[in-house]
Amino acid sequence: MIVDSTILISLDNLGKIELINNCLIPDKVLNEITNEPAKSAGLTLKFQKVIPSEKSIKQSLKILGDTNETRDSDIVALLIDSSSSIIATDDKGLRNVCRALGGKVTGTLGILINSVKNTISLKRKH
Repeated sequence: MIVDSTILISLDNLGKIELINNCLIPDKVLNEITNEPAKSAGLTLKFQKVIPSEKSIKQSLKILGDTNETRDSDIVALLIDSSSSIIATDDKGLRNVCRALGGKVTGTLGILINSVKNTISLKRKH
């Protein structure tokens, strides 16, 4: 799962950051959450930092109509690099772009619902 800062900040604010693990975080997203105001949220990150390929960055900038690399362009670039990934973001515009590119998208609510479903499923097995 490729995770955006909106998800990390929201889950941290809810005290549920542990619901996501083994995630990929673009370098630009990581830079965003290590600066204020997100830094004050006290995020302790144990995720894999990734940098998209130059080719996919150029493609994502063209798709987004941007000239400078941003967290959004890096997320789109990583989706281009690994089309099987799920994108976790609460950013509506970014969600729409990722869906248009064939990406699977979830948000904070989806992660919370999935966690509850998994908990119920585990309880039924015991």
